[in-house]
Amino acid sequence: METAQALSQTLVRSVVRAFYTTNEILVVEALVTHSALRDDDLAYLMKMNLKDLHRLCAGLRDARFLVVFTRPEMQEGKTRPINRTYYYIDYQQTIDAIKWRIHKIDKDMQGIAQPQDESKEYFCPHCKAQWTQLEVLDSVGPGGFTCQRCSHLLERSKEEQAPGHQQLSRMNNQFKFMTDLLQKIDRSSVPECSFDKAIAVARPIVREATHEALASVPVDTTLNKPSAVKGLANTGPKTMQVFISDGNDEAEHIENRKRKERLAKENALPSWITDSSVQAAAGGAVATQSFEMKDAEEEEYVPVKRVKLDLGVKTEPGIKAEDDEDDDIEFEDVV
Repeated sequence: METAQALSQTLVRSVVRAFYTTNEILVVEALVTHSALRDDDLAYLMKMNLKDLHRLCAGLRDARFLVVFTRPEMQEGKTRPINRTYYYIDYQQTIDAIKWRIHKIDKDMQGIAQPQDESKEYFCPHCKAQWTQLEVLDSVGPGGFTCQRCSHLLERSKEEQAPGHQQLSRMNNQFKFMTDLLQKIDRSSVPECSFDKAIAVARPIVREATHEALASVPVDTTLNKPSAVKGLANTGPKTMQVFISDGNDEAEHIENRKRKERLAKENALPSWITDSSVQAAAGGAVATQSFEMKDAEEEEYVPVKRVKLDLGVKTEPGIKAEDDEDDDIEFEDVV
């Protein structure tokens, strides 16, 4: 019993031989035989230049009979890699394309086979007249329906004689080899084919001495990926934790108060800055005022008040101060 791979190769070869040109048939035969071929090797086998070969394979690629794969390779004696094109057959993709085309052709042929009007199902062998079933319902004799023109017994038309049915039957006979192979392939599992698998079992091309090609090796694309610079390791936080609180937690209030007290102590100013004294005149009192540093979060707006400082200057009763404007000088803005 043939394997699914052998059945798939037979189907692809049969379809290409039935519907494609000679050059396209040779390309598919070469790929079936060698599994995967580079474009210059295939051009050597086909005796064609690369431009004509690429144009020929583009049609087969659009029809899903082959797959194009490109990879960078390094040739001997060169410093920069070049892109090389390979061809191989993905049998799963090709079989699906064949199924779709057969289904589409069958639907198109069935549309042609359907008559636009009601078909003439009965005909008279004597006068060659044709009648529909509705027309001969009222002309019934002992042997069946009779002709309304000559009264002879009518015969039923064969379905194959209707317009379009002959083409549909001919198509089914011509496509029978494909439908039979597809049924056998559906009973088995077609192996998946990729470029790596195809190139691993590829049969090498034996060239003549006058047509030898430069050897090339594939380039590892993983080496071109950017990597971290040595000595610049990531020193940032590895994880981040987020805590969401509704603001009613007592422990949170205590912690905030301790934090503010600690910050206030750390940012405390010396006493000679926070405490200021105003020396009064002889016999007068000393007015002192201290300034308290507050956290910016707790600081609120306090309206400015004007306070008059008593400097202890005594005046005799009945004697008015020489200049009332001096009193205004003694007012200061205190927060």
